[in-house]
Amino acid sequence: MSGRSTRSMTFHATQPEVFSALKEAARRTGFQYLSGDASTGTTVFTSGRMLLGMGEKVTARMQQVAPDTVQVTVSSDPKLGVVGWSGRRGAGPDRLSDALSGLLPHAG
Repeated sequence: MSGRSTRSMTFHATQPEVFSALKEAARRTGFQYLSGDASTGTTVFTSGRMLLGMGEKVTARMQQVAPDTVQVTVSSDPKLGVVGWSGRRGAGPDRLSDALSGLLPHAG
């Protein structure tokens, strides 16, 4: 089992709004902002253990699919096979996606 996990969802929002909401969702779920910006469409977060070479890196990719509609794909890459806080590998995308869903209106 690789531990890789991916979740995708679509929101009625602009990319800058999604970017801000992603940073807030990360803060609420214990991830730290590592890099990215709204213009690149890619944002990377890490668990606090990443500095030790362990933990989980979560990447969020944003793509505008219609005016004021953005698709977000959240994926993870656990390092050294470390199990996430919830006891499952790759649980970061689930936590981050759930938090993000509470901050933005879903499309459709």
